[in-house]
Amino acid sequence: MSNKINVNFRDAYNSLVHKNRKNIEKSIDESSSELPARSGLFLTDDDEKMPVFGPVGGCETVFSRKKLGTRHAGARIVLTKDNFGSRATGVGGAGGTKCEAIDIVAGQLSCEDNVYNDSVISRANFATDGARIYLTERGSINHYFGTENSDPVTSISDNLKSGIGIKSDHTLVIGRERVRILAGMGHYDGGERLANGAEADSIAPKIEIGNIKEDDYQPAVRGRNLVKYIQEMNEYVLKLVEKVNRLETDLLRYKTVMAAHTHVTTGPVVAIPSFEAASAALRSVPTSMNEKTVTIIEMYNKELKEYSALGLPNSGISGTLEDYILSNSVFIGK
Repeated sequence: MSNKINVNFRDAYNSLVHKNRKNIEKSIDESSSELPARSGLFLTDDDEKMPVFGPVGGCETVFSRKKLGTRHAGARIVLTKDNFGSRATGVGGAGGTKCEAIDIVAGQLSCEDNVYNDSVISRANFATDGARIYLTERGSINHYFGTENSDPVTSISDNLKSGIGIKSDHTLVIGRERVRILAGMGHYDGGERLANGAEADSIAPKIEIGNIKEDDYQPAVRGRNLVKYIQEMNEYVLKLVEKVNRLETDLLRYKTVMAAHTHVTTGPVVAIPSFEAASAALRSVPTSMNEKTVTIIEMYNKELKEYSALGLPNSGISGTLEDYILSNSVFIGK
């Protein structure tokens, strides 16, 4: 090639206003005639040999980037019935109905040790295909993606239910203003139900976040409730510290008085406390009793707050919905 092609892609596509986009595409068009035949540069065609999707089922429609005669290769969208590879798998493979499915794939067998060419014919491989979005009307989405042991805590079965699975080396979800991950039924007139007919009242929505090999999911902590509970416990601890300080002060005073006290007796005389000391002790009884009553009430209130925030874990009883620290719907793995 006699002319060097220099294209600044960042200025063209990573800016808010694509001022140079038209100029770049024009430069590519002018240089295309100088490219080697089927080089693949600038998205021109190439001679890459990729595995072929097949055998194609009689009910399937395939849209693929490349067609080698009647054979499909490259990125593809398959309109099919529920299956996860072999034509004998899934609800569709068993001859079931109400099991429409869409399989979107980029990179057939690209996670395998070997690089295969068009002499290899393969259907879907949920383990070693590069990137996939799979939608099924009825199936078992966790089983297809090899995660069937991921939710023993929730005990929610996905069998014969609709599902969407997304898998790739890195999966990115971006919301310019907000990203919401929700579980549960929508607020529709007349309600909503699952594809298998289950009503909303029988559903306890769960969101799990963790490693695919994780089998220990624990409820997520609700931040504001945790802060509220910690603040209440801090106040309780401060009150205990104040009471301990008062007790230590009273004890110090008592020790001081006792250290300075002399009580002289002669003969077989029984020493008794002075009238003044007895009167002072009697006057302190109501105050002590009042403090004990306040302490008992505070301990009772503390137990109520602890129950509201933590529930009774050993009995499997949750706290009140407003103050409960743990989430009922979000679970996090290790």
